Amino acid sequence: MQAEDFHDSVRPGLIAMLPRLMRFADVLVGARDEGAGLLSRALQLMLAEQHRYQRGTSLDVWAFAEIYRYWLSELRDHAEPVAQARIDETRFVELFYAKGDDYVDASVVAFLGSLSAPQRLTVLLVYGEGFEYEDASRILDVPPETIAARLIRISAVLADRLNARAPAQAAATVETLYPEGLRG
Repeated sequence: MQAEDFHDSVRPGLIAMLPRLMRFADVLVGARDEGAGLLSRALQLMLAEQHRYQRGTSLDVWAFAEIYRYWLSELRDHAEPVAQARIDETRFVELFYAKGDDYVDASVVAFLGSLSAPQRLTVLLVYGEGFEYEDASRILDVPPETIAARLIRISAVLADRLNARAPAQAAATVETLYPEGLRG
């Protein structure tokens, strides 16, 4: 999505991406309430400084990167940034419940919750949002090789956990992590 599709304002493009941006902010902070607050503050800043957006750059990559940078700057303002970045497991689990849907694979949620924020975001950006490694690396401001290395480590940890489970249960977990459209 390019901003020139929206004339001189990024506002319509950001509005079109709100559900995606909301999910990103929620997973970033680990809860819906704080995610909504983070997204609101970041959107206000993006709209005020939309002149920083460079035409030709993917608007969604720019928006995700701006939210991530804003979150990092908020963390730096805290006395204990590492403690602030930790998620509350109970509130994190709530992110995976859709309205009217009572099924959530607890082992998948626990696995995702056990990941560090950069790892969790890498999984979300590549598998959840479908970003290429290069775009995910721009958003998280790391080399593409770091994205690949994180995914390899995450896959290895997941494989170890699945090997400790019964084969049928492990297959169901993999099915949950890789929905129909994302399997290759």
